[in-house]
Order: sequence, then C-alpha cells, then structure tokens
Amino acid sequence: MDDTPSQLPASPAALRAPADEAGFIMSSEDRTGSLLATLAASRPGGRILELGTGFGEGTAWLLSGMDRDAGLITVELDPGRPAVRTA
Repeated sequence: MDDTPSQLPASPAALRAPADEAGFIMSSEDRTGSLLATLAASRPGGRILELGTGFGEGTAWLLSGMDRDAGLITVELDPGRPAVRTA
C-alpha cells in the first residue's frame, strides 16, 4: 500500500530547502503533514495551537486543511528560526 499523499501544498516544498540548509531534521514528513491537514479539516472554524513551529512546514500543512473561519497560533521558542506569521 502506498499512502504517500498525492497532493502537497506548495508551501512545504518551499520551506524544506531552508530547513535542509540549516540542518533542521524535525520538519513534518509528507505523511505526517497530510495527517495534520486532515485533523485541521476535521475542525471547521476551530482554533488550533502549534507548539514548535520550526521552519513552518507543519504550519503550512495545518493551513492547507483549515477553513476560512479557523484560526491558528503557532509558537517557536528558538530565536534562530525564521518567523512565520499567518492570519
């Protein structure tokens, strides 16, 4: 069985290169990202909290599953990580 997602949001691919360059190995894999999008989609209008933004790949996956009424707060404690801001 191949459970690799067939559709990927555009953002994670663009975020992967800087993460790789920085040696960051904790980014969401495609299967995990697909699960994050599914979980976000299961909560229409929900409020979602992500702890540990990293380089934003998981954030992009969450956003891809959220509807317009949902909200996302994401927190990264490491000042060396790039800031990602979404509305």
